[in-house]
Amino acid sequence: MAELADHRAYLAAELAAAQAAPLSRRKALLAAMLIDAYVDRLFAAGARGGDDVLEHRSRVAVSFPALGSIMALCGQKGDVTLLTEAVAVPVDRYGELDVADFMVSLYNGHSVQRMIVITKDGERKDLHSLLAAAAASLDTIAVGPLLI
Repeated sequence: MAELADHRAYLAAELAAAQAAPLSRRKALLAAMLIDAYVDRLFAAGARGGDDVLEHRSRVAVSFPALGSIMALCGQKGDVTLLTEAVAVPVDRYGELDVADFMVSLYNGHSVQRMIVITKDGERKDLHSLLAAAAASLDTIAVGPLLI
């Protein structure tokens, strides 16, 4: 389990680095790949029942949609697409923006750039929110004998 703890610490550090550079595709994809790899490490450590890693990954993807989206992104099978695009920010939500995003939005028609994941059914999700939800799901999987 020490190996899991080391991987989780590395993942947490890279997730923080990705959040600190919200438009860095490389940093975001590194965090996503570490999340994906952690699912396999949990299987290898016996955190879930079963003896087939592909079945394990399928159960995880269905039981934890955020993880499923990240795993699909990492699998690069076309189920999800990663884009950087301008996202409109309503004026009443300006108070939620940091100073840099606020200044960008003023000069870009009340929009800021964000990394967006688009699922095969057309749903759009903020990548950094998805990464955070997926990382939280990993903690749920790792604690206890719940079988998915």
